Amino acid sequence: MTETLPQPRPPEPGGPPAGGLAPAPPAVPGPPAARPAPQPPAPPRQRDAYFDNVKFFLILLVVLGHVWEVLRDESHAVNAAYSVVYGFHMPVFVFVSGYFARGFMRSTDKFKVIFPTLVVPYVIFDVLYRLQLVYIRGNEFRLHELFRPQFLMWFLVALVLWRLSAPLWGHLRHPVAVSVALALVAGSWSFNSDSTLCRAAGLLPFFVLGLTIRPELALAPRNREWTRWAGFAVLLAALPVAYVWQRGTVAPEIERGVLLWNRGYEQMHFGAVEGMGYRLLAMVIAVVLGTAFLAAVPRGRAWYTALGTRTMYVYLLHGLIVKTLDYGGVFDAHFFNTPAGVVAATLGALAVGVLLGTAPVQRLTHWVIEPKGRWLLKPSHGRT
Repeated sequence: MTETLPQPRPPEPGGPPAGGLAPAPPAVPGPPAARPAPQPPAPPRQRDAYFDNVKFFLILLVVLGHVWEVLRDESHAVNAAYSVVYGFHMPVFVFVSGYFARGFMRSTDKFKVIFPTLVVPYVIFDVLYRLQLVYIRGNEFRLHELFRPQFLMWFLVALVLWRLSAPLWGHLRHPVAVSVALALVAGSWSFNSDSTLCRAAGLLPFFVLGLTIRPELALAPRNREWTRWAGFAVLLAALPVAYVWQRGTVAPEIERGVLLWNRGYEQMHFGAVEGMGYRLLAMVIAVVLGTAFLAAVPRGRAWYTALGTRTMYVYLLHGLIVKTLDYGGVFDAHFFNTPAGVVAATLGALAVGVLLGTAPVQRLTHWVIEPKGRWLLKPSHGRT
């Protein structure tokens, strides 16, 4: 026999619903919840005037070096100054490039800038430097030579290779030591017949050093006022040392390829061990003179600080001027074999370096130095 369950009573008007739950009281509108005040946008990070100053003086040394290279054979003094400059200025330039390439170790998005900022300008200016040879010297234009960097275009190629390698160095326990070992061994490899690859391998340790050094160590040379004067003293003392060394009376004359990083050991007629010794010596010289240079650079903002933000303009454009004068035979005039001619050429090089870094030159040449190549890239998408 089935038991009949009691049926629930219908709710009384105005009473609680079935189940005995009291109705929720009607919501009383209250004041709206106070929203947090919008935070003002974070101010943009200020550029470090010191590093802009470093880049300004480095690019002036690049221009000076290319002018002195034409005049060095006629003057021991110019040759000594040239040797001191080439003893450290490109290693320091590569070090600074590595220091500001740390983002390539952390994010693959940074690699998007390589094509529009390095590859496209390389193609444009390599063509221009080849056309100089065609129109001034009468050389034949060969399309396949575009893949061989002309004059200072090697640096753009090397910078692409160094940046692409950046993620690797962050995973190594001793990245600088490994890069030094690779640079020493690479001097005996067959690819040293190509000066661009030889430079990329030889200067690699300076890029890795900048990439991995602790910021407090990178800024150490500027932290004491006395280091500035010590840096000046070291650079000045290097001039007479280079003068005596270049004469070859006290020690064997400096092999040019050692300072230019553009030759392998076999091309310089060194054995493997001897070549490694010279390359290691060049690294030590670069560290000593480079540290002295970084200590000597002024710390504060000055009239030339903004020019240090446009070093790529100076780098790419000054070669067209220097090579036009060189190919055109201007530097062959007897005047430039005299002290007055050397001083005039030096002052002219400094003036060109300053002029090409100015804002009007940037506005006129922005389309060719920093072309809008981002349209060649895929749009960014979110990642899972």
